[in-house]
Amino acid sequence: MEKKILVCLDGSKLSRAVCDYGIFLSKELDLPLVLLHVVEHTHTPSKLDLSGNLALGARDNLLEELVSEEMDESKKLIAKGRAVLKEFEAYAKEHGVQKCETLHRHGALEEILEELASSLQTAIIGLRGEDHNAIGSNVEELIRNLNIPILLVNDDFKPIKSVLIAYDGSNFAEKALKGISKNPLLPHVKRFIANVNTDVASSAKLLLEAKKFFDEENLEVHTKSLQGDSIEALLDFAQENDIDIIAMGAYSHNRLRSKIFGSFTTKMFLKATKPLLLFRQGL
Repeated sequence: MEKKILVCLDGSKLSRAVCDYGIFLSKELDLPLVLLHVVEHTHTPSKLDLSGNLALGARDNLLEELVSEEMDESKKLIAKGRAVLKEFEAYAKEHGVQKCETLHRHGALEEILEELASSLQTAIIGLRGEDHNAIGSNVEELIRNLNIPILLVNDDFKPIKSVLIAYDGSNFAEKALKGISKNPLLPHVKRFIANVNTDVASSAKLLLEAKKFFDEENLEVHTKSLQGDSIEALLDFAQENDIDIIAMGAYSHNRLRSKIFGSFTTKMFLKATKPLLLFRQGL
């Protein structure tokens, strides 16, 4: 079955950039583009009395009002979603995408992506939604549970000409290497592998180990040993070398450890100004 590139659209400021990255990968890999809009029912009724002091008739009237209000809100969200999809479908076709389809679904984004995952090459998501707040635990759960690469977009679109792969020798970092080197999602880019390590000899060994993945595929890759704080060192290197995206394994620690000590992955997507390509499970 032919894999697809999926972009999640909500009409927010980042939707254009998310769509642009989808268009870029769709054309680069010659794969169909799927535009997804999800209506998540999080509406809070404007009239809500839980005092228990309402008479039976009043409670019935209030219930009818709440149901009507919910239906009206749902209709607005559906209409808005369809308008967003129509706009970006036309936009994608104007920019040369030959195969493009739209999906309008109700429910939780995580569940819908799990349902679609087997047909996807990657999913592209904006790091800030329509409410302009940074994505938090819901996206952490989404990344933990999906076994497809996820591109998190946090700024305007820029053609992908270079990628930095963060490597620390872990199994999850190895998955990122495989995702970039074998049946690569980004076949025509300049590749860098960076390891942050105070032990120069250990770093050199890890980088040589990582480079073998690309040597086996006859792909050129540049390696770099860095020192200092892991996140700052990687982000500084990406900025200084005009890297377009950062690829990495995601959430290698368990949830309890992440809650206590914080997650490297979460800290990266809170601090990064470059899009992040995340690999969570077996590819």
